[in-house]
Amino acid sequence: MKHFRYFIISLIAALLLTGPAQAQSNETTYTVQAGDTLSHIALKYNVSVTELAAYNGLANPNLILIGQQLSIPDASSAIAATAAPAQTYTIQSGDTLFQIASRFGLRVARLAEANGIANADLIEAGQVLTIPDAAQAIAPTSLPFPFESISLSETRIDQGRTLIVYVTLSSAADLSAQFEDRPVFLSGDGLNYWGIVGIHALSEVGVYSLVFRAALPDGSQSAVTQNVIVTAGPYGVETINVVPGREGLLDIDVIRAEMAQLNLIWEQVTPYKMWNGAFIYPVADARVTSSFGTRRSYGGGPVNGYHAGTDFGGLGNPIYAPAAGVVVLAEALNVRGNAVLIDHGMGLYSGYWHQSESVVHVGQQLAPGDLIGYIGDTGLVTGPHLHWEMRLGSIAVEPLQWVEDQIP
Repeated sequence: MKHFRYFIISLIAALLLTGPAQAQSNETTYTVQAGDTLSHIALKYNVSVTELAAYNGLANPNLILIGQQLSIPDASSAIAATAAPAQTYTIQSGDTLFQIASRFGLRVARLAEANGIANADLIEAGQVLTIPDAAQAIAPTSLPFPFESISLSETRIDQGRTLIVYVTLSSAADLSAQFEDRPVFLSGDGLNYWGIVGIHALSEVGVYSLVFRAALPDGSQSAVTQNVIVTAGPYGVETINVVPGREGLLDIDVIRAEMAQLNLIWEQVTPYKMWNGAFIYPVADARVTSSFGTRRSYGGGPVNGYHAGTDFGGLGNPIYAPAAGVVVLAEALNVRGNAVLIDHGMGLYSGYWHQSESVVHVGQQLAPGDLIGYIGDTGLVTGPHLHWEMRLGSIAVEPLQWVEDQIP
């Protein structure tokens, strides 16, 4: 009976999703495969994404399902897309602007700008918001059983940022997700899930697939593919001249050996989060001397790398834990100097490089504001500074996003 009910619901969802605006007996059809995007399919058949979406009645071009049948228009039958009607949302008690933006796949700044909101914390229950780019929102009726809703913090996201996903199911299931070839770090209770995805700072600009799979108790499975558009980050270029006498630290074998040591740690995933709310700055004087994502040239050589963290100036200034976590590394490294690495759970780590001295030990539980060590100039540096790095698995992400946003 469960299999039959699932079949009926899936059939209804498929009919809702694939009903073309114009049906023709001799038209070409295509079955969506795992990893497909609408833009890739449109390119294959030499039609525009707008035409293909409109022809198949797709309210959200970013959402197609594995196994879904698409009708392919030809040049003479393609229809023009109509503009999405304006959409509004009435703020409910307990809502935050971040939650609302995530529900509609928008950045907080985009939603605030569209509604003339200067302070994201000053919103009121009953206030009506205009939802820009409403066609990007994921309509619940577009999802197969047991998916009830999927929300992304951003449907267009810059290189180097952290993507937050929210999934609600109508029936309890084990949920897994994959972004390209990487698993997504998820937490949930069987019905409500959330997760975090690191977007590499050197990712090629384009459309990527985020696949959700729900495994039901009866053994059946359901999958949804959500497209994520990665855009170019606002990153400049800088030339790095290291302290004289330390050029040997640029040796590729030295760099690779240290990365291999750290990757063994970053690959370990604590299945629960330890942080609560937004991170705090790790220093009292949050004076940034080099931003995350900046493309780098060393010693006037080619630009072949990027800055994987955020640098703060100073010498001897105290360094504090920005959020709760457990120390998993506290030792002197060749490239990173005196280093501390904190596990915050769910695959999220923060690193503190080039310290003059660290005052923590492996296994130590930290709370926000606990002393870690002091800013120094050990390892591969141009001068005294703290390099603050955050990683989701092995992917370095923008640390300041975790200060500016409350994730989740």
